[in-house]
Amino acid sequence: MQSITSGQPVASPIEIKGTASLKNGQILFGKVNKVFLNQTAEVQVGYQKMVATLDIPLRTGVKYWFQVQQPIEGRVVLKALNSPNLNVSDLKGTAAQLIAHLGIKPEPSATKLAEYLLTNRLPVTKETFQSALQWLKAADAAEGGLPVIKTMFIQQLPFVKGVFDALFTQSKGEAFHKLLSGFRQQLQDAGAVTRTASKLMEVLDSLLVAKQNQFQQIGLQKLVTTWLNFDSTPEMKSGAYSLLQKTGFVPKGMTESVFLESLMDGAEGRSGIPKNSAIDKLHQGLQLLSEAKGGAFAQVEEIEMAISRILNSHDLERAKLPIDIHSMQRKNTSAEKLTPLAFQLLQNAFAETIATTAVGGKIEVNDLIGYLNKDTEQVAESKGKVAELLYQSFNKPPEAQYARVNEKLVLSHVREADFQTIDFTNGPSVAHQLKEMTKILGLQLEHALINLPGDDMADFPNGLETLKPLLLKFLNELIPAAIKEMAEQILNRITAQQILSQENGPIQNLLLTLPLNLGSTQTDLTIQWSGRKTKEGKIDPDYCRVLFYLELERLEETVIDMQVQNRIIKVTVSNKHGATLEEAAGQYLDILRENLGKMDYRLSGVSFVNPVYEQERDLRVKPIPFSEAGSYSGVDIRI
Repeated sequence: MQSITSGQPVASPIEIKGTASLKNGQILFGKVNKVFLNQTAEVQVGYQKMVATLDIPLRTGVKYWFQVQQPIEGRVVLKALNSPNLNVSDLKGTAAQLIAHLGIKPEPSATKLAEYLLTNRLPVTKETFQSALQWLKAADAAEGGLPVIKTMFIQQLPFVKGVFDALFTQSKGEAFHKLLSGFRQQLQDAGAVTRTASKLMEVLDSLLVAKQNQFQQIGLQKLVTTWLNFDSTPEMKSGAYSLLQKTGFVPKGMTESVFLESLMDGAEGRSGIPKNSAIDKLHQGLQLLSEAKGGAFAQVEEIEMAISRILNSHDLERAKLPIDIHSMQRKNTSAEKLTPLAFQLLQNAFAETIATTAVGGKIEVNDLIGYLNKDTEQVAESKGKVAELLYQSFNKPPEAQYARVNEKLVLSHVREADFQTIDFTNGPSVAHQLKEMTKILGLQLEHALINLPGDDMADFPNGLETLKPLLLKFLNELIPAAIKEMAEQILNRITAQQILSQENGPIQNLLLTLPLNLGSTQTDLTIQWSGRKTKEGKIDPDYCRVLFYLELERLEETVIDMQVQNRIIKVTVSNKHGATLEEAAGQYLDILRENLGKMDYRLSGVSFVNPVYEQERDLRVKPIPFSEAGSYSGVDIRI
């Protein structure tokens, strides 16, 4: 038997939100309001009243410490604890009593935790108290960790260290894009010595590097890749080579056959190439072709045999030809017959550098580029020209710029395959890219694991090439402590987003923080969404609230609060340049109102305000949302 009704607030330190929250062993501080027959009584705990079975008779109007016992036939059972001084009213005295009841050694950190739990009316057991105390000590930041403990209690999250670590890292408020950039730099400085580290670098590049910088970093690689890839069509190969000429990487006017012949002629003068590498095999092969031009072989078939030995042997010394072949009559071989073999060597060298089993593949592609053109200044200039070509092709119709169809085909292919951009004037484009970024972060990992059919296990590894699973794998490898610490921080930030994106009865919450490139500026976009579900379990489009947190280069911190109630939308923009924004946005409000009307929504207004409180300005960097609202308890909440 049990009832809960609203009651007047009393000076009680612990509050239970609904009897469903009562757990065996919890310590409560409450007052006996009324005593009934059969050792039942009305007990007031915090702001709530409940009818509970008591283990011993107690006096009306007196406050006691209670411990929740195993329920009997669905009834709440409370055991009164001995209190040495029932008249203690100050917080420190009450905290000392709580610590004593829990059997915890009194110390400053335990007292601070007890006072916080009492002040915020949070339920407590000995196990949860000990765990929280241990986590706070390990984090060495009690002040910052206490609100996290509160969030875990109120949202009824699993009370485990992993959840605390994730939320604590989130609460520290360091910009997500800075964490990712710092981690990427550490990987780069360390040389990305494992395949996992190399994959992490690629994922981080796709998240972090602004398009212009991406063009600069890997644009030339992509042209060389297209030229040498076995899968490229002849038209793509010729277009890529033509663009390499336009950028100066290959001397203008030099045909492909002449360029390949120059590589053969210059092979003898090369040195300092790592042994048994893909570049070494290429170098050995080009040296062999140079010797062939000078009459080292009797037939082309012998040259092909020698090249085959080089490509298929890891011990290049043993790949040399038998003496009896050299004893045959030799003759000069024309460059026309040798250049196809040189191109075959290049293709094989490229294929080996990008093989999925290779470690540091991208680094070797740069090594290959360096072999093809030893002039580092010219290579740097060519990278800039490739970046310019790609950047222009995004903003201008390629038909107006490039006379050759094959060049347009290559640029279009590189753009679509490697340089996705967000068109902020197009809603579907933005939605698509944000979804793609959530996939790259690995936010859907657990969902994918749960819904993975057994017959799809062969393709499963492909789904692990995202940030979270790569971080999990990376942390199991032997890595320096500093890199490991930063990897753990990023993993915690991703996990925190998943923890705070939860269903709470019919209420659905979502937190999403994404690194965002706006031109040359990097920032974070944080979205907090809260709404309800229909009876059918679908998102109710009539009621929701969306908060956007964004820091822009000139406008600085910006918070946009959009509230939807019965399909009526109200928007509030918080920014210290509110008046300027309001003036600039005026011409677009009618367009916004019209387009919302087409979707059966009505705009009630858009207001621009300046941040009033310091904590309001801190929302963007420390968003732990929904913690004050608590758990859903049967009330139909409309935001």
